Amino acid sequence: DEPEQDDEPEQHATSGGGLDAQEAARRAVEHLEELSHHDPEGVVGIERDGNGWTVIVEVLEDAHVPSTSDVLAEYEVQLDADGGLIGVTRGRRYVRGRAET
Repeated sequence: DEPEQDDEPEQHATSGGGLDAQEAARRAVEHLEELSHHDPEGVVGIERDGNGWTVIVEVLEDAHVPSTSDVLAEYEVQLDADGGLIGVTRGRRYVRGRAET
């Protein structure tokens, strides 16, 4: 007999249950990719929010040549304690090559 395989992805739990920050970030990126079909550049912020997580993901919205002219946006992804999607809000949009003052 072969051991039964679980098709569900492994959850990284914190000592108090639920997801840890790394797993919450991964789930937020996955949800955003499915919804927006944009390419995530990376996670730029993460915070435990009550029983869930708020994750800020930087996304490439409009690619240009040269890449310093790319238009990026930050999306706030809200997750419940199990990594389920609660909501997504697009925040600021900006050009990659411009520094904030």
